[in-house]
Amino acid sequence: KRIGEICAELINDGDTLQIGIGAIPDAVLQCLGDRKDLGLHTEMFTDGVMHMMRSGNITGARKTLHPYKVASSIIMGSRELYEFVNNNEMIEMYPVDHMNDPYVVGQNDNMVSINSCLEIDLCGQVASEAIGLEQFSGTGGQVDYLRGVKRSKNGRSILAFTSKSRIVPILSAGATVTTSRNDVDYIATEYGAIRLKGLTLRERALALASIAHPDFRPELLTAIKERFS
Repeated sequence: KRIGEICAELINDGDTLQIGIGAIPDAVLQCLGDRKDLGLHTEMFTDGVMHMMRSGNITGARKTLHPYKVASSIIMGSRELYEFVNNNEMIEMYPVDHMNDPYVVGQNDNMVSINSCLEIDLCGQVASEAIGLEQFSGTGGQVDYLRGVKRSKNGRSILAFTSKSRIVPILSAGATVTTSRNDVDYIATEYGAIRLKGLTLRERALALASIAHPDFRPELLTAIKERFS
């Protein structure tokens, strides 16, 4: 819930969202109850979007692409969600190669993408698929949307996750880098949100340590001192 509150502080009335699946995206949606005219341009949506549409928070009224429509490629959730979607003229479904195309994503002004990851190192490299050699998921649309929001007027991308053991000096041996440090914008944990865009490597490392779990900050600060002194 705390991460959802922090992410919500970066979202304004009229923003168009890409939001993934899981506890953190659901928490973000639950913290947007006072936002008006939100839009949705996403790879997938679940029950949380349905509730936001019913409450009138998601209208698409200010979208610059597919206005007044909720646009997605995949819907996954409860039977209630499928019944809600059925014959709902506000919802439009498109192939993934349309929804995830960075050039298409960037046509939405005020586009905000919200995704998660498994590990991030002190340079800002992000592993979202595996910890070391242990595979957890695929790449999904994370990189597509992070690059798409760069093309959006006033676009922002957020990678949100619980802090404990996720921010590390270096990625676990064998880890695959999903998102390069050059594509990362905002990082959010339960201890705050920081923007890495435009920072030097040392500044990035210090910013990431500031939102790490307190149990891990001494280790991170030692690594920063050794690496950047």
